[in-house]
Amino acid sequence: MGNRRKKILDTIESQTVAISASKLANMFDVSRQVIVGDVALLRAQGEPIKATARGYVIVREDGRYIAKVAVNHSEEDTKDELIRIVSLGAYILDVVVEHPVYGEISGQLDIKTIEDVDEFINNFNRNDIELLSKLTKGIHLHTLSCESKEQYDLVCSSLKEAGYLL
Repeated sequence: MGNRRKKILDTIESQTVAISASKLANMFDVSRQVIVGDVALLRAQGEPIKATARGYVIVREDGRYIAKVAVNHSEEDTKDELIRIVSLGAYILDVVVEHPVYGEISGQLDIKTIEDVDEFINNFNRNDIELLSKLTKGIHLHTLSCESKEQYDLVCSSLKEAGYLL
């Protein structure tokens, strides 16, 4: 592994939040494209780096309970759904929809806090982007990372109470 790639990996691992390719490029005085290439090589070598909308994160098994939840709601209820999940301490790792032509389509979210929810919603509003769930009339899955099965059950209860849980 090259020295720069090792330093990039160390930097990503040391972060508690996602770090963008642009920020890494500034740190290492190279172009964003060089960082993207370096990260691709690191991933090819088996490093557990995920690209999210906010940047790169390391995903390691940490003993948390990982499970999917199936939900259905309107676009207007998206923020409430996400807040219900993170306010109970669960992390939203991704969103998945089942498209009739393309099959499974997923997007990495890495939403852990109310601030992350606000940033996600603001990003959609600012860029006039449609949610993946619009492709399936509101039906979608989330992979959640929870402290325990009991925490996951609390999240499901909250989503059911709101009428979102399938």
